[in-house]
Amino acid sequence: MDATRRVDRAADLQPRWPDRLATAALGRRRGGRCSRNFRRALAALLLITAGLLALIGDPVQPPGTRVLAVSRDLPTGATIGPSDLVVVSLNAIPDGALRTAAQAVGRVLSSPVRRGEILTDLRLVTSGRPDPGPGRVAVPVRPADPGTVDLLTPGVHVAVLAVAQNGQATLLAPDAVVLTIPPASKDRTTRLVVLAVPTATADRITAAGVVGTVALRFATA
Repeated sequence: MDATRRVDRAADLQPRWPDRLATAALGRRRGGRCSRNFRRALAALLLITAGLLALIGDPVQPPGTRVLAVSRDLPTGATIGPSDLVVVSLNAIPDGALRTAAQAVGRVLSSPVRRGEILTDLRLVTSGRPDPGPGRVAVPVRPADPGTVDLLTPGVHVAVLAVAQNGQATLLAPDAVVLTIPPASKDRTTRLVVLAVPTATADRITAAGVVGTVALRFATA
């Protein structure tokens, strides 16, 4: 009988679950140990959540393909040098993009390119013949004054004139582009320059070079 009373009395001393909840709530409000543990757990949970969101929001980008771009604006007929090129990495590259400097250095541009433009094979003059670009034709011209060619470089814009025997000049092409300049002959009595001219004027320039005299001057802006 006494043992039964002692068990009942011990049970009365143990707090029931409603009392435990009330005690926990009071402890949180009063800044007790339970409140501190709760705040620490919440802070840790927030840190973990922030880390997961950062990983999801900033996925690792796959490595791109290294290709060549142009470091500055270049005109038609320009010979590409090492300083004209930069290497960029792209995930999507155009067809024919050049990837090594050996593919571009020393080659001649068939059309103008802008700084930052990806360099492709279609921008270069082919090995077999000069490529003047769309809407133009490559025409070889021997100026009457061979010294004029020494003042020219690929990419320079010139006007082409036919000069009659009486000295009268007729403008054939107001804006031709120097495409290439072949090496001078040993006697240097004549010089050849290849021009990119509009298709509509190509035949007139060719005929003028055969039956008369052709002169070049710098094109007006």
